Amino acid sequence: MSSELGALEPGDGPLAARAPSGEPLAPPVAAAAPVRLGSDEALRAAAQRWLAAPALALDTEFVRERTFFPRLGLIQVHDGDAAYLLDPLAVRDLAPLAAVCQAAGTLKVVHSASEDVEVLYRALGVVPAPLFDTQVAAGLAGIGTALGYQRLVAALLAVELPKGETRTDWLARPLSAAQLTYAAADVAHLLPLYARLREVLLALGRLDWALADSAALLDVSRLESDPETAWRRVRGAGRLDRRQLGVLRALAAWRDREARRRDLPRGFVLRDEVLLELAVRPPATTEDLQRVSGLEAQQAVRDGAGWLGLIREALALDAAELPPEPWRPPSSAAVRDLELRLRAVVKERAAALALPPELLAPRRALDAVLRSALSDPEPRLPRDLGGWRREVVGEALLLAAAAPA
Repeated sequence: MSSELGALEPGDGPLAARAPSGEPLAPPVAAAAPVRLGSDEALRAAAQRWLAAPALALDTEFVRERTFFPRLGLIQVHDGDAAYLLDPLAVRDLAPLAAVCQAAGTLKVVHSASEDVEVLYRALGVVPAPLFDTQVAAGLAGIGTALGYQRLVAALLAVELPKGETRTDWLARPLSAAQLTYAAADVAHLLPLYARLREVLLALGRLDWALADSAALLDVSRLESDPETAWRRVRGAGRLDRRQLGVLRALAAWRDREARRRDLPRGFVLRDEVLLELAVRPPATTEDLQRVSGLEAQQAVRDGAGWLGLIREALALDAAELPPEPWRPPSSAAVRDLELRLRAVVKERAAALALPPELLAPRRALDAVLRSALSDPEPRLPRDLGGWRREVVGEALLLAAAAPA
């Protein structure tokens, strides 16, 4: 680890509000006014400059509080010389930006990129690749996991950013001066962050890890999840029996399709607690629906007949057609011992790297290894433990899983 990071050594908790030297944080540095791009011609000219840059900072502002799909309000780019604010409501042809996103020779630097990837993919049909996620990189550098942009800028660059405009309406026009300043600041520090993080990761031998974990965020298959599996994401589903899960599966699939069709958040179509109520105590009649707690009468009138039909079909399924019960490890001393051995492997490897254990192997991954060890002739690793994690911790987990009790 570079000594320039001072108190921010790997494994140290984030993040005292001071510069690495121990001095108070500096105020934001005055920057040149951002370049506003509001026409096809302006975007084409800017994109030509961006294609020559080895790295670009990228961010988006969008609104989705009342919609299923995000509505893009602004795109911010910084090429190291200037910040650009692209108005997607005024620019009709975003193809030049799509070409930049696909340019293999230009690294796209984004902070907490998952939602930005979705927004850009839906707007452009492409993802920003290759990608360097500064939040991912900070975690692997031992600086802190899931750090927000402001905290990371404060930690590594000793700059205190304002917190305004985080809940603004980015679809409103004209955008205020405060909105434009906030948006420009969101990309102004990304390239310096990248430079610092790259230095640290290179010293630790983890730059490839950060690039691999960033690239994993570009998998857009997660955006088109199967409605038939939507029930697994309903909080509380683990308490239901198989017959109740069959009802939940049918209703959650309906909700997922309707949310997309109506462009509404899933909770606006049908709240989780109502879904669970319908699954646990499935109504048989319209009168039964009226007694369901938390269900609006207007909603029951509009959608109730469809729900009752889905519930009848789910209740009539053969047992073999019902969802499996959520897997739980058998309760025995041997299983408990195996689980503790797996956790100990992760804890030991994480301590050696000064990283949080969950960053190496999240709980769901350990559960998958445990389940494989109990049911497969040869234990297998889940996808979460592929790539660099297989070498760092995965192979050791397989040995522990295969070892006799």
